[in-house]
Amino acid sequence: MLPILHQVFGSTLVVAGLIVLPLPIPLGLIMLTIGFALLGPYIPAVRRLVRYLRRKWPAFNHTLMRNRDRFPPIVKKTIDRTNPAAPAE
Repeated sequence: MLPILHQVFGSTLVVAGLIVLPLPIPLGLIMLTIGFALLGPYIPAVRRLVRYLRRKWPAFNHTLMRNRDRFPPIVKKTIDRTNPAAPAE
C-alpha cells in the first residue's frame, strides 16, 4: 500500500512542480525534487534521469550525499540507487 501512495504522491508533486515551475519562487524545483525522490525506487526511467542529473551537476550530487542521513528511508534509497559513482543497474 505504501509504494502505491509514494507513486501517487510523487506523480502529483512532479505534475504540480511542472505547473508552478515558471513562478519566480523556486517552489516548483522543490516539488520536482521531492517527487522524483519518491518515484525513484519504483520507476527505472526516473532513476536514470536522477543519475544523469547528479552526474551533470556534481555540486547537486555533493549536497545530496552530504545531507543523505537527514532524509527519510525512501529518499535515502533513491540517493543510494542513483549514485553516479556506483555501477548502473
